[in-house]
Amino acid sequence: MSSNAQSSETTLKRVLKQIRANILYGLVLLLPVAASVFVIGKLFQWFDSWIYLVTPVALHNRIIPGMGVFFLLAGTYALGAIARNYLGKRFLKLGNTLLQKIPLFNKIYSILRQITDTFTGRTPNKLDKVVLIKFPNDSMYSLAFITSRTNTSVAQSTGKNLVSVFLPNAPNPTTGFLLYMSEDDVIPTDISMETAFKLIMSAGAVTSDNVKTVSAPLQIKDIASFLKLFKPPEKQDDNIH
Repeated sequence: MSSNAQSSETTLKRVLKQIRANILYGLVLLLPVAASVFVIGKLFQWFDSWIYLVTPVALHNRIIPGMGVFFLLAGTYALGAIARNYLGKRFLKLGNTLLQKIPLFNKIYSILRQITDTFTGRTPNKLDKVVLIKFPNDSMYSLAFITSRTNTSVAQSTGKNLVSVFLPNAPNPTTGFLLYMSEDDVIPTDISMETAFKLIMSAGAVTSDNVKTVSAPLQIKDIASFLKLFKPPEKQDDNIH
């Protein structure tokens, strides 16, 4: 093969590598935006579909896209404002009592209500501390949450002072294991709840050192360092020795 032919082949390979790298680079930039737009669009359509169900057919042509989200926000605002005053609290208590008396529904409602109260901090048995525990063996550590420090019935059964610990699964922290452990076996951390959930949901890809909080905006240098993985190869000297 002549020198000119080898040079042409090298140039063609470089061009193809640049095309492939640029396509991947563009996809990395486009996919998060496209996915976000798609999810938000589907949510708007789903909320708007409820508006179509409760309005007469003659008024369907007057429905503006996004109206379902507006009514949802307005309704939740009004419900929250009413529930925070004295009469609203009385009606809310009455409504909860009635819902607790509906067969089958009361079981699901009670569980979901306890979960939401726990995660929003409305009950004292909330996720109050991010800790490390030795799991699944003594040489490995897992992130977990202390959910309660008062377990009277468990303490009486075991004769030990135990804390309840929730060990979430990754990347889905809504499922996991409930463990009762001695507080001496629990290792406290300075990790915040937000950081812990990001660690779990990213399966450790987002480390506690580079997790950004809401008050700390994403730095351009962080994006640039990631996009370097897809940077087109630099041009090399065509001289073949």
